[in-house]
Amino acid sequence: MEEIKNMESAEKIEHAKEFAIRKFKEAGADNHWPDVLAVLQNEFYVEDPDILVSAILHDTLEDTETTYEELEQTFSKEVADLVQEVSHPKNYNKIQQVEYYEHLNHTSPKAKIIKLADFTANLRGITKIRQSEPEKPYHDQYIVLIRKFLESCPESPEKDLVYELTKELEKYVTNKYSF
Repeated sequence: MEEIKNMESAEKIEHAKEFAIRKFKEAGADNHWPDVLAVLQNEFYVEDPDILVSAILHDTLEDTETTYEELEQTFSKEVADLVQEVSHPKNYNKIQQVEYYEHLNHTSPKAKIIKLADFTANLRGITKIRQSEPEKPYHDQYIVLIRKFLESCPESPEKDLVYELTKELEKYVTNKYSF
């Protein structure tokens, strides 16, 4: 771990990319971390290496066999904490989903910016699918949960972008969600 602390930012990011590629390949899963990283770097202008590395790794606890301890040993406690902060339980149910989104309301500013980038990438992907399949039913649960999260975020262009993306997706809602 001492070795990773002494790496330059670009090296840390490359190391995280290699780790994520390996972990998702082992899990037989695809992941959108390149989109989340691109949003953070190219649209939100984030340069903090802990945020960027954590964004690359943000789904590893959820979708791979990666453990918190492995992230801490391989990267740092700060990165492991951030990844854990934005992670939901594996295979979570509806009750856990609501609890997870409530948890997001109380996360650190660094975790919030990662989630805003994650939501940006997710909402763009979902909207693209909805545009190609507009007749397919879509429920607004995700929009409702994201908007509740946005209430906990300070005013910012990033928050505004995510809100606008939820409005775009709302055009495809056929069934209203209720808690």
